[in-house]
Amino acid sequence: MVLHAKQQYLWEYFNMTKKYTIYFCTLFNLGFISSMPGTLGSLVAIPFGYLILKYHGIWVLIFTVIALIIISFFLISKYLQINESNDPQEVIIDEFVGQLIALIFISDHIIDLFACFFLFRLFDILKIFPVNRAEKIPGAVGVIADDIVAGLMAGTILIIFNILG
Repeated sequence: MVLHAKQQYLWEYFNMTKKYTIYFCTLFNLGFISSMPGTLGSLVAIPFGYLILKYHGIWVLIFTVIALIIISFFLISKYLQINESNDPQEVIIDEFVGQLIALIFISDHIIDLFACFFLFRLFDILKIFPVNRAEKIPGAVGVIADDIVAGLMAGTILIIFNILG
Protein backbone atom coordinates (compact mmCIF):
# COMPACT_ATOMS: atom_id res chain seq x y z
CA MET A 1 0.00 0.00 0.00
CA VAL A 2 2.84 2.43 0.82
CA LEU A 3 4.54 1.69 -2.50
CA HIS A 4 1.28 2.35 -4.35
CA ALA A 5 0.85 5.71 -2.62
CA LYS A 6 4.44 6.65 -3.46
CA GLN A 7 3.93 5.63 -7.10
CA GLN A 8 0.74 7.70 -7.23
CA TYR A 9 2.56 10.73 -5.79
CA LEU A 10 5.39 10.39 -8.30
CA TRP A 11 2.93 10.03 -11.19
CA GLU A 12 1.00 13.13 -10.08
CA TYR A 13 4.27 15.05 -9.62
CA PHE A 14 5.40 14.05 -13.13
CA ASN A 15 2.08 15.11 -14.68
CA MET A 16 2.12 18.42 -12.79
CA THR A 17 5.73 19.09 -13.82
CA LYS A 18 4.89 18.24 -17.43
CA LYS A 19 1.89 20.59 -17.35
CA TYR A 20 3.90 23.52 -15.96
CA THR A 21 6.71 22.86 -18.43
CA ILE A 22 4.23 23.14 -21.29
CA TYR A 23 2.66 26.30 -19.79
CA PHE A 24 6.04 27.97 -19.39
CA CYS A 25 7.45 27.04 -22.79
CA THR A 26 4.28 28.05 -24.66
CA LEU A 27 3.66 31.19 -22.55
CA PHE A 28 0.56 29.74 -20.94
CA ASN A 29 -0.56 28.07 -24.18
CA LEU A 30 -0.33 31.24 -26.31
CA GLY A 31 1.98 29.31 -28.63
CA PHE A 32 -0.93 27.05 -29.58
CA ILE A 33 -3.46 29.74 -30.53
CA SER A 34 -1.76 31.65 -33.33
CA SER A 35 -0.57 30.96 -36.84
CA MET A 36 2.39 33.23 -35.96
CA PRO A 37 3.27 32.13 -32.42
CA GLY A 38 6.76 33.69 -32.43
CA THR A 39 5.34 37.09 -33.26
CA LEU A 40 2.75 36.69 -30.51
CA GLY A 41 5.48 35.79 -28.00
CA SER A 42 7.44 38.88 -29.01
CA LEU A 43 4.36 41.11 -28.73
CA VAL A 44 3.66 39.86 -25.22
CA ALA A 45 7.25 40.64 -24.21
CA ILE A 46 7.03 44.30 -25.20
CA PRO A 47 4.66 45.54 -22.45
CA PHE A 48 6.15 43.11 -19.92
CA GLY A 49 9.71 44.35 -20.53
CA TYR A 50 8.70 47.98 -20.86
CA LEU A 51 6.93 47.93 -17.50
CA ILE A 52 9.97 46.35 -15.86
CA LEU A 53 12.20 49.03 -17.38
CA LYS A 54 9.87 51.87 -16.43
CA TYR A 55 9.20 50.85 -12.82
CA HIS A 56 12.25 48.80 -11.84
CA GLY A 57 15.07 49.77 -14.17
CA ILE A 58 17.50 48.14 -16.52
CA TRP A 59 19.23 45.95 -13.94
CA VAL A 60 16.00 44.22 -12.98
CA LEU A 61 15.30 43.61 -16.67
CA ILE A 62 18.80 42.17 -17.16
CA PHE A 63 18.37 39.94 -14.10
CA THR A 64 14.95 38.83 -15.39
CA VAL A 65 16.45 37.97 -18.79
CA ILE A 66 19.29 35.96 -17.23
CA ALA A 67 16.87 34.08 -14.95
CA LEU A 68 14.52 33.34 -17.86
CA ILE A 69 17.40 32.07 -20.02
CA ILE A 70 18.49 29.65 -17.31
CA ILE A 71 14.96 28.44 -16.56
CA SER A 72 14.15 28.24 -20.27
CA PHE A 73 17.15 26.04 -20.98
CA PHE A 74 16.03 23.42 -18.48
CA LEU A 75 12.34 23.53 -19.32
CA ILE A 76 12.82 23.61 -23.10
CA SER A 77 15.12 20.59 -22.73
CA LYS A 78 12.33 18.82 -20.88
CA TYR A 79 9.74 19.95 -23.46
CA LEU A 80 11.87 18.63 -26.32
CA GLN A 81 12.07 15.25 -24.56
CA ILE A 82 8.33 15.16 -23.93
CA ASN A 83 7.49 15.98 -27.57
CA GLU A 84 10.47 14.33 -29.25
CA SER A 85 10.94 17.39 -31.44
CA ASN A 86 13.85 19.69 -32.36
CA ASP A 87 12.24 23.15 -32.27
CA PRO A 88 8.46 23.04 -31.92
CA GLN A 89 6.68 26.13 -33.23
CA GLU A 90 4.51 26.42 -30.13
CA VAL A 91 7.54 26.96 -27.88
CA ILE A 92 7.65 30.76 -27.74
CA ILE A 93 9.44 31.47 -24.47
CA ASP A 94 12.61 31.85 -26.57
CA GLU A 95 11.05 34.66 -28.64
CA PHE A 96 9.80 36.26 -25.42
CA VAL A 97 13.34 36.22 -23.98
CA GLY A 98 14.95 37.40 -27.23
CA GLN A 99 12.57 40.34 -27.40
CA LEU A 100 13.35 41.23 -23.78
CA ILE A 101 17.06 41.25 -24.66
CA ALA A 102 16.41 43.75 -27.46
CA LEU A 103 14.39 45.92 -25.05
CA ILE A 104 17.46 46.34 -22.83
CA PHE A 105 18.89 48.65 -25.50
CA ILE A 106 15.95 50.99 -26.10
CA SER A 107 15.89 54.68 -25.23
CA ASP A 108 12.87 56.55 -23.88
CA HIS A 109 11.37 57.14 -27.33
CA ILE A 110 8.20 55.30 -28.30
CA ILE A 111 9.68 54.79 -31.76
CA ASP A 112 12.34 52.61 -30.14
CA LEU A 113 9.64 50.18 -28.97
CA PHE A 114 8.38 49.72 -32.52
CA ALA A 115 11.90 49.54 -33.96
CA CYS A 116 12.89 47.06 -31.27
CA PHE A 117 10.00 44.76 -32.14
CA PHE A 118 10.49 45.12 -35.89
CA LEU A 119 14.26 44.52 -35.80
CA PHE A 120 14.03 41.53 -33.50
CA ARG A 121 11.34 39.87 -35.62
CA LEU A 122 13.30 40.67 -38.80
CA PHE A 123 16.46 38.99 -37.52
CA ASP A 124 14.55 36.10 -35.98
CA ILE A 125 12.53 35.37 -39.12
CA LEU A 126 15.24 35.91 -41.74
CA LYS A 127 17.89 34.05 -39.71
CA ILE A 128 20.70 36.30 -40.96
CA PHE A 129 24.23 35.28 -39.93
CA PRO A 130 25.02 34.67 -37.03
CA VAL A 131 21.42 33.85 -36.07
CA ASN A 132 21.38 30.95 -38.54
CA ARG A 133 24.54 29.49 -36.97
CA ALA A 134 23.11 29.73 -33.46
CA GLU A 135 19.92 27.98 -34.59
CA LYS A 136 21.93 24.95 -35.75
CA ILE A 137 23.19 24.22 -32.23
CA PRO A 138 21.38 21.05 -31.16
CA GLY A 139 18.85 20.86 -28.34
CA ALA A 140 17.54 23.56 -26.06
CA VAL A 141 20.67 25.67 -26.48
CA GLY A 142 19.94 26.07 -30.21
CA VAL A 143 16.28 26.84 -29.56
CA ILE A 144 17.25 29.68 -27.23
CA ALA A 145 20.53 30.80 -28.84
CA ASP A 146 19.13 32.06 -32.13
CA ASP A 147 16.71 34.34 -30.28
CA ILE A 148 19.42 35.59 -27.94
CA VAL A 149 21.59 36.45 -30.95
CA ALA A 150 18.64 38.10 -32.77
CA GLY A 151 17.90 40.17 -29.64
CA LEU A 152 21.52 41.26 -29.36
CA MET A 153 21.62 42.16 -33.06
CA ALA A 154 18.43 44.21 -32.75
CA GLY A 155 19.86 45.90 -29.67
CA THR A 156 23.09 46.73 -31.48
CA ILE A 157 21.17 48.34 -34.35
CA LEU A 158 19.09 50.34 -31.85
CA ILE A 159 22.26 51.64 -30.18
CA ILE A 160 23.68 52.66 -33.56
CA PHE A 161 20.41 54.40 -34.52
CA ASN A 162 20.36 56.28 -31.22
CA ILE A 163 24.01 57.32 -31.51
CA LEU A 164 23.50 58.58 -35.06
CA GLY A 165 20.32 60.34 -34.05
